[in-house]
Amino acid sequence: MGDGGGGGDEMALHTSPTVPPLEDGDLLGEILLRLPPLPSSLPRVSLVSRHWGRLAASAAFRRRVPAHHRKPPVLGLFHNPAGELLFTPALAPPDRIPRERFSLRPGGDGTYPDPFDCWSLLGCRHGRVLIASSWWRLLLVFDPVSGDRSRVAVPPDFVDYMFTANGAVLCAAAADAGGGGHVHGDCLSSPFKVVLVSTRWKQRPAVARVYSSETGLWGDLVEAAEPCAGMVSCLPGTLVGNSLYWWLNESDDGMLEFDLDTRVLAVVKRPPFEGVHGARIRIIRAEDGGVGLAVLSYPSFQMWRRRVDSTWVLQATVSMDKILGLPSEIEAGRAAIRGYAEDADVVFISVNSTDCQNYFFSVQLQSLQSTELCGNFSGNSYHPFTNFYTAGKCSSLPLQVWSGSAFSFSYMVAGLAWFMYYNL
Repeated sequence: MGDGGGGGDEMALHTSPTVPPLEDGDLLGEILLRLPPLPSSLPRVSLVSRHWGRLAASAAFRRRVPAHHRKPPVLGLFHNPAGELLFTPALAPPDRIPRERFSLRPGGDGTYPDPFDCWSLLGCRHGRVLIASSWWRLLLVFDPVSGDRSRVAVPPDFVDYMFTANGAVLCAAAADAGGGGHVHGDCLSSPFKVVLVSTRWKQRPAVARVYSSETGLWGDLVEAAEPCAGMVSCLPGTLVGNSLYWWLNESDDGMLEFDLDTRVLAVVKRPPFEGVHGARIRIIRAEDGGVGLAVLSYPSFQMWRRRVDSTWVLQATVSMDKILGLPSEIEAGRAAIRGYAEDADVVFISVNSTDCQNYFFSVQLQSLQSTELCGNFSGNSYHPFTNFYTAGKCSSLPLQVWSGSAFSFSYMVAGLAWFMYYNL
């Protein structure tokens, strides 16, 4: 009985803590960081007690959330019907963001009315959305969370080529030395860059310019060294490392590459995919961090990657019907890739069955886990919106969304607290 080797003292240490785990600010902070980075998590925490609320609302804690989770969740998808920037939520309640919260009609306030509804959606990345009006010769960078809008005039040498142009917006930290430890998804206060590319006319070199919000100026015109055989696609560009890639229409084996470090624009080779429509191919980040391709020819789904020597290799082939839980007999032409979220590594796939049912799925490319999304997804191309929607940004959402489960939520956190206390 007496040779417990100090076990009694150790037990007393754990059963009689001087500071209860849920009152220890450091331990509570570690616990709350491990909650899913979803819109409802921190508002529900804030309703448990003032102590929890102060911690969850502090700027220091909110800065830790992106650093801990690294990958922001996909809150929804933008598309561009009839000149309107329309947001479709991707999450289920209580994390579902109301459609009207992030949607925008660019000329709706009368400031920039466009008689032809020619506002077009070019890109969505790092918490910002880029839209363009060829009528006003204007780019609009929109932050859906804050509502901020930055207007950027189209450079004069692009005015006549906006109908053959595409573009991208990105946090400026992404283009400088790999970001310097910056985690994207909460870039509200960070400066941004805009990249415009145009193939002008076939058999002429493509051109590009980069705008910096820090200087308010466009950089020098960049011209590709070789003529471009195709036209830049209207599909969103993909950021891989510090390079942007765009699909080329009317090209058998080429795509555009713009290196943000060297400011070099070039046409690079890709595998030819005969008989596969461009709507069923997307440029993605490969598993090794390089550039890759996702190719859907239902039910077959292929993932390709480019090697260091610029040759391409087929990385994986999977049966998408098994992942989605749909029949394999559906015609290949009834399925398409509608979007790709770089930071979350998720593709969005639509499938029209023979009984006229329209299915829309998100597929995580590493785990190959799929989720069916509910809503009206009738657009041809979607731009996923990822963001760490943390406390302090949710004040516009109704309190009753969170209050019903606040106390049951606190029991869950309390259990996690005691588990961590005994196991850390």
